[in-house]
This record gives sequence, C-alpha cells and structure tokens, in this order.
Amino acid sequence: MEAPFEATSWNGITGAVYAGYGSSEALWLILCLAMVVVAIFFGWKHEEHAYKATRKKG
Repeated sequence: MEAPFEATSWNGITGAVYAGYGSSEALWLILCLAMVVVAIFFGWKHEEHAYKATRKKG
C-alpha cells in the first residue's frame, strides 16, 4: 500500500489518512457482499427446511 503523500515524516500531515488508498478495495467489497448474499441464501434454505420439518409434526 502506498501513502497518498510524499512526506518522509508525520510532521505537516493533517486530516484523515486512509490506509486503503490505491489498494484493491473494490475486490474485497465485492467478496464481502457475495459472502453476505451466500449466508442469507443458506440461512433462508435452512429456515425453510426447519419450518417444513416442524409443520409436518404438528
């Protein structure tokens, strides 16, 4: 990761410094969103299966 400034020390650096500058942040965001969608899908399928199993007993 590269810093968004050319200073050799922290003297004179003001404001927020974003550590993800210049990285492949979009890739990680897409991967995280995909994992959330997968978790929601499998959770939904599990709940549907559990609901059908209890409905048969009652």
